[in-house]
Amino acid sequence: MRELGRMASPTTPPMDDPGSDMDRTMQAWLVDYGPALRRYFEKRASPAEAEDMVQDVFLSLQIRGGVAGIQHARGYLFQVARSVLAHRRYNYPALGRPLTPAEASIEELSPERILMGKESLDRLMLALESLPPRSREALLLHRFEEATYASVARRMGITVSAVERLITRALKQLTATLEARR
Repeated sequence: MRELGRMASPTTPPMDDPGSDMDRTMQAWLVDYGPALRRYFEKRASPAEAEDMVQDVFLSLQIRGGVAGIQHARGYLFQVARSVLAHRRYNYPALGRPLTPAEASIEELSPERILMGKESLDRLMLALESLPPRSREALLLHRFEEATYASVARRMGITVSAVERLITRALKQLTATLEARR
C-alpha cells in the first residue's frame, strides 16, 4: 500500500498520512475486501499478477480521489476489479502463461476466424435468450456474476435446491440448443 501513497495527486491526501480519513477507510477496505479480490484475480491470473491487480483496484480509488460517495464498497470494488481484469486481458492476453498456438498465430485472427467467433457468440446469446427468465437469471448470476448458489437463492427469493434445479435445466437446455444449431 505504501506505493499508492507516493502516487497521490496534489489534491488527494497521501495514503501514508496516518491521519487521513481516506487512508483509514482504504486500509479498512483493503483488510476487508483485499483477500476476496485476491481470490477473484487468482482464479484468472497468477498469484503475482493477482496481487498487482489488487493494487490496481486501490490505485483506481486513489486516482478517483478517495472513497467519498461510494455506498456499496464491495460492489464498487468488484466492478473496478472487473475493469482492471478486462484492461489486463485486452493489453496482456497471456496473463502470465505461455501463448497458445491460436493466440500466437496471427493467421488464427483472420477475418474468417473473427466472423466464426462472432457467429458463435450470436448463437450463445440467442440460446441464452431462449431460456426461461428465472433459469436465465439464476445462470447469469451464478456463472457471470460469480454469485454462490446461496446468494442467488437470496436474491431470487427461492431455495438453494431450486437454484440448483434452475441452473441444471438451463445448462442442459443451452447445450441442446447449441448442439442443434451447429
